Amino acid sequence: MKAKLPNRTLLAAALGLGLAAMTTTFQVNAADCPADAICRNDEAPGNYTRNGPYRVADFNMSRFDAAGGATVYYPTNAEPPFASLVFCPPFIGSQYMYQAWGPFFASHGIVMVTMDSETILDTVDQRAGQQREVLDELKAENSDRNSPLYGKLDTSRMGVTGWSMGGGATWINSAEYPGLKTAMSLAGHNLSAIDFDSKGRNTQIPTLIMNGVTDLTYLGGLGQSSGVFRNIPRGVPKVIYEVATAGHFAWGTPTAASDNVAELALAFQKTFLEGDLRWAQYIDRPRSNVATWDSENIPQ
Repeated sequence: MKAKLPNRTLLAAALGLGLAAMTTTFQVNAADCPADAICRNDEAPGNYTRNGPYRVADFNMSRFDAAGGATVYYPTNAEPPFASLVFCPPFIGSQYMYQAWGPFFASHGIVMVTMDSETILDTVDQRAGQQREVLDELKAENSDRNSPLYGKLDTSRMGVTGWSMGGGATWINSAEYPGLKTAMSLAGHNLSAIDFDSKGRNTQIPTLIMNGVTDLTYLGGLGQSSGVFRNIPRGVPKVIYEVATAGHFAWGTPTAASDNVAELALAFQKTFLEGDLRWAQYIDRPRSNVATWDSENIPQ
């Protein structure tokens, strides 16, 4: 087995349930923490744009284990089990372009893996396969006695996210990877994808779609995000938020496009990935910087 130790520790920034009865329409009311949810009381549910209360460390997955390699960000002083997310990169991009997302989620108690594709020119369909590979490797960490995450992951609470072509990969896996809880895309791209599942019609998991209204590029514009939102079947929780001032390259940090992005991303993952319905009230239309907002089947 491979020895694995944290390769650096990040300082946490300022300090500051699952669905109770999941039906096919996801129409439920927020209540006390469900038995199968991950609910913590170290920070009150709310709108957060900065890192949370937990200290963060990270370790690397090698190219031999996970696509082009990856970095796993995890909380060191939060009580497990942890839900987790795998972030797939954009075309000609690497994980260093969006590494700030890792500490953001980990400091709020959610493990995040930022991955590289095998080459920066890989297609949407290739990236989807590589994202699945990283998901499998992350599951294996839970049973690896040499891993900092040994026995600490809830492998039934995993989600996918991605930017541009990585967003297209996320749309594919939202329909094809068994057991996922959430999908989140940033300026997603599917125009060059072969897999029909990139269009959203077979998605059955809660999905948050964000893009910028000034993104007119082939990689993220031309109605790709809105098309997927429309195609996701009735009854599935879904949100689309188009930032009024953002373009295609504004997604490298949780607040680069807008503070609203960080707030919605965290509330969405807390609600549907961890299952803590106390956060659902914060999945709402931002007060400013909105070009388009629509949502369906969000718990009230």
